[in-house]
Amino acid sequence: MKSTARVVIVGGGVMGVGLLYSLVKEGWSDVVLVEKGELTSGSTWHAAGQCPHFTGSLNLAKIHHEGTLVYPKLEEETGEAVSWHGCGGLRLAITDAEVEWFKQVYGVSKLIGYEAALIGPDEIKKYHPYLETFGVKMAYVTVTDGHVAPADVTNSMAAGARQGGAEIYRRTMVENIELLPTGEWKVVTDKGNIVCEHVVNAAGSYADVVGTWTGHNVPICNMLHHYLITEPVQELIDLKDELPVVRDPYCHSYLREETDGVLVGPYETEGAHVCWDGKPPSWDFESELITPELDRLMPWLEKATERMPIFANAGIKSVISGAITHTPDANFLLGPAPGPANYWMANGASIGICQGAGAGKYLAQWMVHGATDINMAEFDPRRFGDWADKDYVTALSIVDYQHMYYCYRHGEQHMDKRPLRTSSLYDRLKARGAQFQAVFGWERARWFSTDGTGEDYSFRRSNWFDVVAEECKAVRETAGLMDLTTFAKFDVKGKDAESFLERICANRIPKKIGGIMLGHLVKEGGRIESEITVTRLGEEHFYVLSAAVAQLHDMDALRWRRNKDEVVTIADVTDDFGVLALAGPLSRDILQPHTPQDLSNEGLRWLRGTITEVAGVKDVRLMRVNYVGELGWEIHAPMAGLPAIFDALMTTGEPLGMRLFGAYAMNSLRMEKAYRGWGTELTQEITMIEGDMERFCRFDKEFIGKAATQASKQQGPRIQLVYMEVETTDADCAGNEPIYQGGEIVGLTTGGAYGHAVKKSLTFAYLDPKKADMGKDFEIMMFNEMQPARIIEQPAWDPENVRLRA
Repeated sequence: MKSTARVVIVGGGVMGVGLLYSLVKEGWSDVVLVEKGELTSGSTWHAAGQCPHFTGSLNLAKIHHEGTLVYPKLEEETGEAVSWHGCGGLRLAITDAEVEWFKQVYGVSKLIGYEAALIGPDEIKKYHPYLETFGVKMAYVTVTDGHVAPADVTNSMAAGARQGGAEIYRRTMVENIELLPTGEWKVVTDKGNIVCEHVVNAAGSYADVVGTWTGHNVPICNMLHHYLITEPVQELIDLKDELPVVRDPYCHSYLREETDGVLVGPYETEGAHVCWDGKPPSWDFESELITPELDRLMPWLEKATERMPIFANAGIKSVISGAITHTPDANFLLGPAPGPANYWMANGASIGICQGAGAGKYLAQWMVHGATDINMAEFDPRRFGDWADKDYVTALSIVDYQHMYYCYRHGEQHMDKRPLRTSSLYDRLKARGAQFQAVFGWERARWFSTDGTGEDYSFRRSNWFDVVAEECKAVRETAGLMDLTTFAKFDVKGKDAESFLERICANRIPKKIGGIMLGHLVKEGGRIESEITVTRLGEEHFYVLSAAVAQLHDMDALRWRRNKDEVVTIADVTDDFGVLALAGPLSRDILQPHTPQDLSNEGLRWLRGTITEVAGVKDVRLMRVNYVGELGWEIHAPMAGLPAIFDALMTTGEPLGMRLFGAYAMNSLRMEKAYRGWGTELTQEITMIEGDMERFCRFDKEFIGKAATQASKQQGPRIQLVYMEVETTDADCAGNEPIYQGGEIVGLTTGGAYGHAVKKSLTFAYLDPKKADMGKDFEIMMFNEMQPARIIEQPAWDPENVRLRA
C-alpha cells in the first residue's frame, strides 16, 4: 500500500469508481481508492441500473447523458464486459402539468443533443405493444438511453482506472480521516496510513458516518427500495427488440424487461421509510439485502399490472430490497465540503448507476482544473448547512423518495419541517399574506397573497402575476419594502483586510470609509467563483454580503484565499443582522423621519453606507444600494431590532402607498434593470468577459484570476451574455430554453421575468458570439413553440441610472 497519494477516494461503489476513472482521464494517476469489501458491495451491486436521459435540469441531464456516452464504449476501451442495453425509454404524462413539463424537458434535449420525441397516447403501442395507455396524455420518448449491469460497468471503469495508473485497495477498512497541520489529509486504515492532498468521501450508505470523523454534516438517508423480477414470459421471449424502459407516475414505478421477464420497481407514495431505524449499516454489511416488505407495495404493484398486464400473469422470480441513499432535495452531494480545503463529497446518489460516469467527470474537472464545464451549484454539498439536522434530512429524504415521479411546477416546494430559519419579521409577514419559499433553510417571501388563497403553482403565469404587478408598481411609483434577511453576511477585519480583499476581488476596494462596491472572486483559470458586495465600515473593517445560498460557499471562497501571513479575521454574522430593503421614489420621505442620518445626496449619496440609528435601534448598517434600480436603502439592523424598524416604516409608508414586495417582484424589477444574478447569469462555467462584466474588473491592479481574465478578453469569449425581449403571452423564460436563429441552435436562456413597468417579457441569454449582433431575429423554444426574441442594447428601465441617484 502507498503511504502517500495525491487523492484517496473512500468507497468503491459506482460514484467512487466513476471519479477514479475520470481523474485518470484528466491526467492524475497518483490516485487510490480504498474499499472495505469488494467493489460494488454496498448499494451499487443491487441497483436496477437505469440510465435515463429524462430530467428537467440541464446540468443533471448532461451528467446523465455522459453515462449513455461512456458505458456503451467501455468494454472496447477496457476489455471488461459491460452489459449495456440501449433500449430507450418512455416517460408517461397523466396530467396537464406533466405535459407542460415534458415540453420544457424536450427543449433541454435539444440543448444536449440526445434523440427524443413527444408522442400522443395513440403512438405508444408502436414503441411498447404491451402497455395500456388509459389516462395517458403524452409520452416522452428517448432513443439512446437504457440500462446497464451495475457491477459490470463499475468494474469496467475500475479496470480503465487501473490501466491509467490508479490503484485500488480492496478489503481495506478505513478507520479514520485526520486533517494534518500541513493541510494534508491522513487516511487511517487497518493496513496502514495514506497521507494525501485530496480526500473524497464516496462511502455510499456510510458517507454520513465517515463525515463525522472530520466534523462534516452529510445529509443523506438510506431508504428501503424494492424491485421485483418475474419469470420469463412468452410475449417477451418472442420479441425481437427489447422494450423501452417505462416510467409511469400512475403506478409510480419503472417497468422494463429483464432476462425475458418483467422488472417492476415502485416508489411507494406512502409508507416509505429509512433502513435500520435510521442508523448506519453495520461495518460487516456487504452484498446483502434487507427483508422485503411486499404487503405495503401491493397498491402500486396492482397499478403496475393495470399498466402492463403481462406482469400480472408472470410468477415472481426474485425480489431485490436494499438501501438506496437519498438527500432532502433529490440531488447527490458532489463537490467540496465546507471547511478545510480539499475534502470532497461524491455521495447521496439515488440513481447513481446512471450518474457515476458523469458525476465522476465533472468532479474530476473541479478537482484538477478548479472549475467545470457545467454549473455545479445544484450538486454542491454546501447547499446544506447545519440547519439540515437528522430529523430534517430523514423527513425530507422520505418525501423525496415518495415524490420520485411527482411533477414539480415552478416554485413548488415541500412544506415538511418548515420553518427552519426565520427572520424576526416572519410572523408579521405571514400575517400579511406572505407566500414563502425556502432558501438555504430560510423562509423568504415570494409574494403577498391579498386574498389568502396562496399560490396556484404552474409552469405559466398564475394567480400571483397581477399581485406581483401591483408590488412592482409600488416600487416604481411610490415605495416597496422587502425582508432580505437571507443575505449571507461576513465581517472581514484586520490590518491586512484591505489588501486581502484587493488581492482577491477583480474590482477595486473602496478607499474611503462608507464606500460600497460590487466585487467578484475569480478562479485562477478565469471562471467566476463568487459575487459579493463590500462596504467599508472602518479603516480595518469591511462588511461583505453575498447570496443566501452561498453562505458556506463564500465563507470557503474567502478563507481559502487568505494567506497564512495575512492578519485578517473573517466572521460569519449572517444570523446577527436582519435586513430590510426600502426602495422607490418616496423611500427617502419614509425613512428620513426615523433616522438622524441625513439621507440627502449630500448626506449619503448612492453607493455609500454608514452606521447609524433607525427607529430607535442602534448600530444599524445603512447602505444606499439596492437590486431593483430605484432610490433606496438596505437597512441592516441587529436581528432583535428589525421589528421596530419594520413597524415604523409601515406606519409612515403605508399611507403614502408603500407595499410589501417579495422575490417574484424583485426578479421582475432586476430584469428591467438588466442586473445579472449569481448562479444564473454568473456561474463557474464562464469568465467575467463572457458575462459582460468587464466594467467590474480593474486590470491596473493585481487580483487572483487576472491573467486568465485578460486572456479571455484577448482570445474573445466562447459564449456571450446578451439581454433580450421576448414576444410571449402567458409565460416567461425560466432558464435553459434553446435559442434558434435560422433553424440552428445558437444559445440558451438563463432565466427571465415579465417587466411590469416596461410591459415586456425579458430574459438573459448566452449566445454564440458570432450570432450576438444587434438587430438579428431570434426564436426561443418555450413549451415546444417558437417565440420571437430580439437583443436589447441597454436596460429596459432607467438606463442612465437617474433614479438611483435621485
